[in-house]
Amino acid sequence: MKKVTALTDRTLPALPAAIRDAEASKETLRNLRHFHLGNPQARASVQPAGDDCLPALLAPFRDSSRLRFDYPLFLRPALEGGEEIEAEQLALPLSQALREAAETFAPGPDSARMLKDNLPWVERDLRRRLEENEGPAAIAPLLAESCKGLVAHLKLDMENSTKLEGELEKLQAALPADGTLLAYGRYPAIHLLVHTIRNLSVSRHTRFREGLDDLILGLRRLLEVEKEKSTEAKSAAKLAAGIGGAGSLLNTEALSGMMEHRRGSISMSEERHRRITEALASLESFEDGQTLVYLVHSGRLTEEHWPARTQGLEPVVDADPSERATLLFDREAGRLSKVFAAARIARLEIDDIYDSAIHDPWFAGFGWDAFSKEELQLVPAVISLEDCNRIAGEGMASFSRLLSSGRPVQILARVLAHNNPGRREGEGPFQSFRTELGYLGIGHRQAFIAQTSAARHNHLIGGFLAALNATRTSLHLINTGLKSAGRQIALNAWLVAGAALEGRVHPFFRVNPDRGDSFAERMDFDGNPLPDQDWPLHAFNYRDEDGLVVETKLAFTFADYALLLPELRDEHFVAVPPECESDDLLPLADYLRKPREESPNYVPFVWAVDKSGSLLRLVVSRTLVHACRDRLNYWHALQEMAGVRNRYVELAIEKAQTEIQAAADAKIAEAEARREQDLADARAEAAGEVMGRLTDVLLGMDLTAMASRPAARPAAHAQPKAESLAQEQAPAPVVEEEAVGFDEPWIDTPLCTSCNDCMKVNPLMFLYNDTKQAVLGDLKTGTFAQMVEAAEICPSKCIHPGKPWNPAEPDLEELQQKAAAYN
Repeated sequence: MKKVTALTDRTLPALPAAIRDAEASKETLRNLRHFHLGNPQARASVQPAGDDCLPALLAPFRDSSRLRFDYPLFLRPALEGGEEIEAEQLALPLSQALREAAETFAPGPDSARMLKDNLPWVERDLRRRLEENEGPAAIAPLLAESCKGLVAHLKLDMENSTKLEGELEKLQAALPADGTLLAYGRYPAIHLLVHTIRNLSVSRHTRFREGLDDLILGLRRLLEVEKEKSTEAKSAAKLAAGIGGAGSLLNTEALSGMMEHRRGSISMSEERHRRITEALASLESFEDGQTLVYLVHSGRLTEEHWPARTQGLEPVVDADPSERATLLFDREAGRLSKVFAAARIARLEIDDIYDSAIHDPWFAGFGWDAFSKEELQLVPAVISLEDCNRIAGEGMASFSRLLSSGRPVQILARVLAHNNPGRREGEGPFQSFRTELGYLGIGHRQAFIAQTSAARHNHLIGGFLAALNATRTSLHLINTGLKSAGRQIALNAWLVAGAALEGRVHPFFRVNPDRGDSFAERMDFDGNPLPDQDWPLHAFNYRDEDGLVVETKLAFTFADYALLLPELRDEHFVAVPPECESDDLLPLADYLRKPREESPNYVPFVWAVDKSGSLLRLVVSRTLVHACRDRLNYWHALQEMAGVRNRYVELAIEKAQTEIQAAADAKIAEAEARREQDLADARAEAAGEVMGRLTDVLLGMDLTAMASRPAARPAAHAQPKAESLAQEQAPAPVVEEEAVGFDEPWIDTPLCTSCNDCMKVNPLMFLYNDTKQAVLGDLKTGTFAQMVEAAEICPSKCIHPGKPWNPAEPDLEELQQKAAAYN
């Protein structure tokens, strides 16, 4: 829907003025249709899309240098405390971190105005300093340099410069010195996962270490008590050692001889003593490893130096990351199984509930699959960094085995949203239907599956937290957007990743088996824009050929996203000349809503804006249209799993509505049949009564006298008897038959649905009986017009207006015509 206003805005995109030419439009449309249908010879007759073309909805973001977005992120240092950590506690946008830090010492909008007004400058400067940095960087030195740069940039007088420097020092002090900044580099998701693991691991390992210390103390006490029961504990040497320096004053030999050497209780068995001793030795020898995270990759990380300098991270290179990750987890779990078993044995022994018949077999086969959730969370995290093309090809077997194993390994796969992981070497991205790795992952029913993006860091970290707490094999399909490599991509990678979410190219979802068995419980569909629609719709304003502002809405589709990629733009888009005008040109979103059999009648296009601000139409190839349908089909499948526009639900609703309507219709039909029967019975009863009265009259007549009179007797002589007969027949029920003609208003009460509509017209003329069904009240309190109005709005059509009871009421002729339909 379009709205045109007389206002003008020269910053808006504008339709170029052009002279329409009907004949030229026909020829141009013919060439465009041939291009759309895939005729390679048509390229010579059409105009390619320019390198500077952007989807119309993204044109305002062409200058990325002026764009403020979430990155750099401020990563908080490791948190102390419980397991309930939210994504916002781990990372937040730098702009938010700076504002919150300033508020700690200068609350309110009017305090430290000079500092707060210049925080955006500090943010931009820090972003510039981090452009070439990969991985977290300490915030303290970077912020100090930016603060110095701000003072130099503003060139304030001495007084204001000193004041600003003081505020900047407070700002630096308000931010944790061990906090870090993360730019939107090549691997933000990996860095955020490592950061999340480290935050969770600190508190978990601290609690475990404290628990081990308590267990060690408890086992030592058990052994000391047992030792006190022995004869050796009462020997002269032991007594002397226990007395200390005063031992020379006593005869310990004599004292030992005087003491009772019988043991006061039963000694523990040799088997138990050995079990406790071994458990104590295992606990005392345990040392926390330095490695918190193993990152297994195939050697394709380009910045090899950053994993090595990340504390607690050990990179591992292997051609098959999934297989190597499996072996690494088994190795680390095997190492920890001894201490976990010792800790469990220690608790049982301290509580004196160890039963050899039950527990010996259990601990004989104790492995990672017997670990508790808390124990699994103490195993060093293993990350398998997989390649999507390898997963869909030669790596499928090891990938699927790992995903089905239950081992809590985190599989990260970086997704090129426009690409098809299942394509063969040399094939284009749209030559076959797309292999959806998320759908493949969902088929591994006991695995945690998340499809997300580093461009939405809260959603990404939220998925990491859920996966790490689930202690299941987890697959994270992550889109980071594209950086310019070779040919220039007009927008920055963060915007491109956001566009993939908007265009249903990389929709968000999580499937967590811990939440239940049904998709209604497992599926999380949050984060998708307008999830109940095919494509997100956004407001869009432009200037028409007359300079008037047009307000409309545009859909952002997969084709709009494809326009961002140079190789797809060159192959699948051509420009429509401004002078070409035809009803056969149809916006792509509208084209996709058309029935398939009507599609050949139209040529689909998307709106684009070039660098000069001209609004253009770009025709889309049929190949790309098929890809749009494929992505839309997957989107519909996800909607159905998430309970959004679920066709099963829609069919169930339709069925229920049909059944309800059928039941209502049957009830009305039954009531109407009952009314007809009542009317027939009333008519029969009235007719019987008439016949009865007529019979009584006839039986009371003197028929003998009438028969003996001459037939030619003058009529005047018969008058008295005729009058007498007429008088006797005067009350004959012929009048009663007329009373059944419904000239008076009436209500078929059994049909009333208690809707209150008639009560709203006149609550005195219409009343409810004991069953709350309508009956007529005093007609004098209302008008015939109100009676007709009530009949018109009655949903069950049970009000019959009859004929007017007040001949002086206005407009009776028109009202009677309306009433006839309800009598």
